Amino acid sequence: MRQFLAFVLLLGMSSFASADYDEGIEYKLLPKAQPAPTDGKVEVIEFFSYACPHCYRFEPYIEKWMETKPDNIEFIHIPAVFNDNWEALASLYYAAEVLGVQEKMHPIIFEAMHGEGKKARSLEDLKAVFEAHGVSGEKLEQALSSFTVAAKTRRAKNMTKAYDIKSVPNIVVQGKYMTNGTLAESHDNVFKVVDFLAEKIKKEAKK
Repeated sequence: MRQFLAFVLLLGMSSFASADYDEGIEYKLLPKAQPAPTDGKVEVIEFFSYACPHCYRFEPYIEKWMETKPDNIEFIHIPAVFNDNWEALASLYYAAEVLGVQEKMHPIIFEAMHGEGKKARSLEDLKAVFEAHGVSGEKLEQALSSFTVAAKTRRAKNMTKAYDIKSVPNIVVQGKYMTNGTLAESHDNVFKVVDFLAEKIKKEAKK
């Protein structure tokens, strides 16, 4: 019986290790491939928006995956821009980056907009959130009006269009493959597909 259980366990592990995913089912090709690293790194981009409650709920899955992701994977957030409101929130993301507080403020902004308690619905609300966490509202406004933030926001807007992003959250791997919770059938499965695609890219590079 012990040998049989060991065999079953080994079989289960083998099945997990050889998990396969198919183009058009768990992931799809972008209509047009976009620039990606050629130095052995695998680029993984999450297109998101602070306005999106699904992105808020997806954040814990990103954080969990980040703890164990391979070193050769470079993860990047890109705020999607579909309209003026989302463009303003993209600028907020990059203003936090310019001020050197993006890592700290990213989850705080999501929580302020979608978590329990008071909801942030305006620039003044969000400025108050920044100030409550030690970031000057005046400096935030200066960053929001800066050339750097305007350029980064414009690039995010252009990328949203170039990568054919129609909804968020969406994950793009190496400027070529896209997956999301719908294709992968759950948020938890998204990063299983991402890891599969990263390995697929690694194998393709060796050919």
